[in-house]
This record gives sequence, C-alpha cells and structure tokens, in this order.
Amino acid sequence: MRARCDKRGYLYVLPAVILVAVFSYYPFIKAFISSFFIENQLGEITEFVGLENYKALFSNDFFIQSVKTTFLLSVIFVPVNTILTLAAASFVRRKTRYNELIGALYIIPLAFSMSLLALIFKQIFNPVNSIINRVFNLDIVWLNDRTSAIIAIVVLCVFLDFALDYILLLSAFRKIERNIIEASLIDGANEAQRYFRIELPLIVPTLTMTIFIALKDVLLISAPIMLMTEGGPFRSTESVMFYYYIEAFRGHNKAAESTISSITVIFSSLLLIVYSLIQKRRRHA
Repeated sequence: MRARCDKRGYLYVLPAVILVAVFSYYPFIKAFISSFFIENQLGEITEFVGLENYKALFSNDFFIQSVKTTFLLSVIFVPVNTILTLAAASFVRRKTRYNELIGALYIIPLAFSMSLLALIFKQIFNPVNSIINRVFNLDIVWLNDRTSAIIAIVVLCVFLDFALDYILLLSAFRKIERNIIEASLIDGANEAQRYFRIELPLIVPTLTMTIFIALKDVLLISAPIMLMTEGGPFRSTESVMFYYYIEAFRGHNKAAESTISSITVIFSSLLLIVYSLIQKRRRHA
C-alpha cells in the first residue's frame, strides 16, 4: 500500500516536472549547445566554433561594462535592501495596533506594477525637472550621469523588492515560538539581548534566503533599466540582461543570445547551489 501511495505521489508532481522540463531545461540545453555553434537568422546551425562565441563575448567592451555594472548594482543594492527590510520587519515584529497600520504601509508597493513604478521614479529623478532636486534643493542631473543613474536604479529596485522581503522577514519573526521569548524574559534578558541573541539568529535562514533572492534579482535586472535609463548615459548603466536584450532582440545576434543566456543560467545555478549548501550546513550544525 505504501509503494502505491509513493507512485501516486510521483503522478501528482509529473505535470509540474513536464512544465519545468519543457519551458526551463529544454531551452537552456538548446541555448547551451547553440553557444558552441554559429546560427543563421532562422536558427539553423551552420558551423561549429567551439569556445569562440565565449571568447568574442568576453572581449567585447560593452559586455564587460555590463558585467561591471551588474556587480556594482549588487554591491550597493543587496546590503541596502537587506538592512532596510530587516529594520522594517524588526520595527513591527510585535503585534500592536499601530504596528499593523505601519506594516500595511510597507506593503503598498505590491499594489503597483513594476512598469508604473519605474515610470514614476523616472519622473522623480528626471534630469531636467527632478522632484528630488526641488524638495532637497539639489542640482544633480540624475539620469544623465552614471553614478547618480546607478543610485536612482538602486532606489527603484529597493522599492520594488521591499514589500516581499519585508513580508518574508516579518513572517520569520512572528513564527518564533512565544515560550522562547518568555523564557528569555524569565532569565532577565533585556530587549537588545533578546533581539540579537535569540530572535535574529532564529531568522537567519529566512534572511539568507532574502539575500540570495536579491542577488538573483540583480543578476536578472533588465526592465527597470530599460524604462528608466535605457542603458544610458552612453550605455554606462547596462546590466548583463539588458545587454542580452540589446543583442538578442535589437541586434538579432544569435551567438550572443545563446552565450549570454548560458552564462546567466550557469551563474544562477551556482548561486542556488551555494544557497543549498549553506542551508544544509546550517541544518546539520
């Protein structure tokens, strides 16, 4: 009877496995194989070139610039996003009337689409008539300068990711068993000791997950850049995926399309493996 139940369980997940295989693994395998060949515009393989597509890609200055931009975005975005979402979740982790109201304000970004928010932020950081400059009496040509444009993109990305990461961290805080908190009160622990020595260590798995989600989002970022800066000024804010968009959809460069997608999937898989190893080590610690 147990064996029959196990087989039925596999049947339940079979549709999902088929969908993943058809729409995820098959395209990746096809793109990975194609990255070692030259294809015509009809997608027909014409010549085997080995690693030449990869060599050409990594000798392209615009691609190297896109890698540097993606790295810079991750270095700025991931810490800022983590600190802000953790602070927000920590502030309202106790259930009170006012905290519930504040928490509702935190999730407002979920009510807006990414495209709408990107267009709003484009107006906020408009280099000619910036709302930010008016409010704070600044003189910054936000989207016409690479440094300030990167900052504007990071602000938008934090706003886009904030609500979901906040919900995950808040849920982790509120899943902590009440008897653990009560035991610490009996032992005489103050608020800071409870937070840093009990609550924060208990939500580390969720915090780690939000960090890796943020890394994934930076690696795949394209649409916010497309809507805010279009890769400018002078292609200085192009991410790897925006460079992929330029080459694949505007330039119809089949070699770059398959090569970039293969590199991106491989790097994303490595991030997932690292995350899995961290979680596995924590479970066995």
